[in-house]
Order: sequence, then structure tokens, then C-alpha cells
Amino acid sequence: MLTRRGRTTVPRLAYGVVLGLACTLLAACGGGGGSATASTDCGNLDLSALTHREIPASLNPKSAVPDISQMTIRSDNLGADQSLEPTWWTDLKITPEQAKEICGKNLKAAILDWDQVLYNQVIRQGFKDVMAAVGIKVVRETSFAFDPNGLAGNLAAVMPLHPNIVFTGGTVDPKQFAAIMGPARAADIQIVSWGVGAEGWKIGPDGDLSGLVGYDFYNLGLQMADAIATRYPDGANLGYLHWINNVPPILLRERGLLDGLKKHPHIKVIADGGEPDPARPNSGYNDPNNVQAATQAFLVRHPEVDVLFAAWEDPPALGQIAAIKALGRQVDIVTMDLDVTGAEHLQNDGVITVDMAQDIYDGGRALAMIAALNEIGVETPPFVIVPTFAANSDNVKDAWDMMHGPSWPCCDGKKVG
Repeated sequence: MLTRRGRTTVPRLAYGVVLGLACTLLAACGGGGGSATASTDCGNLDLSALTHREIPASLNPKSAVPDISQMTIRSDNLGADQSLEPTWWTDLKITPEQAKEICGKNLKAAILDWDQVLYNQVIRQGFKDVMAAVGIKVVRETSFAFDPNGLAGNLAAVMPLHPNIVFTGGTVDPKQFAAIMGPARAADIQIVSWGVGAEGWKIGPDGDLSGLVGYDFYNLGLQMADAIATRYPDGANLGYLHWINNVPPILLRERGLLDGLKKHPHIKVIADGGEPDPARPNSGYNDPNNVQAATQAFLVRHPEVDVLFAAWEDPPALGQIAAIKALGRQVDIVTMDLDVTGAEHLQNDGVITVDMAQDIYDGGRALAMIAALNEIGVETPPFVIVPTFAANSDNVKDAWDMMHGPSWPCCDGKKVG
């Protein structure tokens, strides 16, 4: 027998056993999510959240989930010390017997999120749905609003609740992550992270981070480049204005975009300061919540721009839309992280013409499944990824539902204002 931070563990169990339950697939725009509150009746758990969903044909499953050997991302691309190969989220399984065993441990979890927007709420929902399915109580949800100091404060606030599991990550510098989360590690709290490793920390069941979940951020950028090239077959002047940061996932997907666009010379990339580079400190804005002024100044400097890159939809793209309206310009926006505004624009020929989507609901589920299985000694893959896909006017409803899960029904077709 092995021990891990005071837990008794067992030898490797091949990532769990296939769950022998069937789940009715939800309609494209309907359905309800699992409860966010853990059940106290371990003999009557709702296990539906443990069943993986099928990817709709409109999202090209073979492209969204190719053989894992085709995915180039490694954990060290996200700031980790180890170069771990990824595993698809569908390799995570929890049996009814395991769910009951997990429930019987009366565990508690806390969510230390980096924002409150819909994107983050969806990841939380996937996490909470699985937590409820295995009887783990989520005792606190916080947001550190992109501020590492806020993460430290949030952790200090939840420590007195004695959670067994903490889910966090996102927009944190890996060099700061280990120091900030050190008190949780010292208190034997299991930590699972979305999208970022911690410098100096090992990932895995016996490591400092028990699991790292994300997607192939670089590949998302490549997919976006192809989607832009398809949307503008006659060419475009693409303005590259972005959030200046040191967050590996954000940098990776923009590098993928810029590298991918090199294959499409009819899309001309225009940036301040010369060659576009997500790591250059003078090519964008410092606050993603306040981009309107920077966008207006950029568009004045570059009147030739007819398509503008937004680092993600809410809030940067929304601020850029406001800037375009203020200037009275006709400029399209291409962005990522499909949200309400993007869905409405795609449906109604609005300013947002390309919006990338990721299966973040299953990202939240994967975080929870890793944490839950580790609590009963079932070894899990240390680095798990979920699929990504481009949303367009033809597939936006399927893209929305795959990304957001059953608790956030798809776009309602409301006209763009």
C-alpha cells in the first residue's frame, strides 16, 4: 500500500472502470443540469453527470477529437516542470460503486475561480455536477478577478472551512502559483488546476497538483486561423490587439493563431510595434476589463483594419464592440470563448464573425472526476484535455450546448442590438 498526504492509496487501476449507465442525450437547446449541492444519501445518487456526452456531427468529431498522438500540447507548455503528454477527458470513468465509496467519505471542496463571467460559471457547473454525483459538498465559491493577491486572500478565507479539495488555476503566473497555494499544499488539501501548472510542483496523484486540465491551447489558435481564412476568402486586414500578460494558456493560443495565419497570406496581420508577438509588452492593453480606449486609439492609428482580434469575448470583445460603435467604423471582430453576445452575433450577421469554443463544461467535470477518484486511491491521468471547435452561423447552437453543458441552454435567437 502507498500513502499520499495521509490518504491510503492502492496500485494503479487503469483510470477507473467504464461506467455501465446510459444517459439520454439532451436536445440541442434544452435540458437541465445536475444539482450543485452534494447528496447526503449515498445509496441514491444521481449519476447522470458521470456519463460523457457525444460530440454532435456539426462540430466534426474527428477534427475535434483526433487521436491523442496528434495533440502537441504538453504540461510544461502550461508552466509545469514536467512534460506530460495529454489524455482525452473520456478516459476518466467513475463506477456507481466508486461513487458510493467517494460519497461515504463525507468530503468537502472549494472553488477558487479567477472570474465570475459565464465561461467560468460553466466550468464551475461541470465541477459541481460531478461533485454532487459523488456526494462531495462544495462549501465555498470565490473569484480572484485576475488578481493573484486576490487568490491568496480567497485561499486564506476558505482554509478555516477545511476543504479536502480545492479547484483553482486559470489566469495565474506559474511562478507565483506554487507560493500562493503553498498553505493548501501544507494543509494536505488536494489541488486540481485548470490551465496552469505551478513552477517547482509535480503533477499527479502523488504530486503537489493532483491533476491539470485544459485543452490544446495552441491548436485552438490554429483552428481559429483556419476559421478566419475561411470566413474571409477574399482577404482581410486583421488588427492584432491583445491583453499583455504572462499567462501560458493565453500566450499559447495567440501564438497558434499567428503561426496558423502564416499559412493564409490573404489575411494580413497588423500590430503596433512591428511583427505581432503575444509576449511583446507594447502591443496591447493591460486591463482586459477596460479595453475601449486602447481599441479606439488602435483603430485611429490603423484605419486600414477591417477585422479586429479580441483575446476573448467577455469582456475584451465587448469593449472592442463599444469602441467600434463610438468611432462609427465598420469593423468585424474575431474572438474566442463563445458567450451570449458572440452567439447572438453569429446567428444574426453581427460584428462578431468567428468565435472559438471549448468544451469547458467537461473541463469542469474532468477536474472533479480526477479529484474524486484520487480521494479513494484510484490513480488518474495527470494531464487531461477537452476538445475545441470553431462556432459559425451553421453550428452555433450545437457549439453552445457542447461548450456550456445542460444547465446553460443555448442561445435564444435574440436579435443583435
